[in-house]
Amino acid sequence: MSKRWMLAGAVAAAGAVMCAMRVRRVLGSPFARAEKELDVRDRVLREEHPDTVALRHRAHYLSEIGDLAGAVEVSEQLLADRLQALGEDHPQVLTTRHNLAILRGRAGDAAGAAEALERLVPDMERVHGTDFIYTVLSRRAAVRWREEAEGTSQGTE
Repeated sequence: MSKRWMLAGAVAAAGAVMCAMRVRRVLGSPFARAEKELDVRDRVLREEHPDTVALRHRAHYLSEIGDLAGAVEVSEQLLADRLQALGEDHPQVLTTRHNLAILRGRAGDAAGAAEALERLVPDMERVHGTDFIYTVLSRRAAVRWREEAEGTSQGTE
């Protein structure tokens, strides 16, 4: 390969790096863009709009990076928004309650998780029935977190 082609390749690579840096500077991080989008949607759609509520579901990402306290905080806000927008018997509200309870347990509050799940199970049974998969999962999780809180965990979930 000639020196001319090597130089052209190096210039192209440097140009691509500079372009990527410029794009990163202009666009910012994905979380910053999501926050800006949330602010715009909050103003345009109002807090109780289901699209805005769905956008608030950042708890998963926070829990994935190990920020369980942050995930609990976001989930509490998400639950409040969904309750206001959708009502207490909506499936998304019930799912959010389940997820919030699990996050509380993972964050170290086994007793709080167990109590929340024990309150959730009757609502899940009333709305979905006793054999619905998420009702069964909530019931099992309640037992698991109760055992964890009492120090009798068998290592099952």
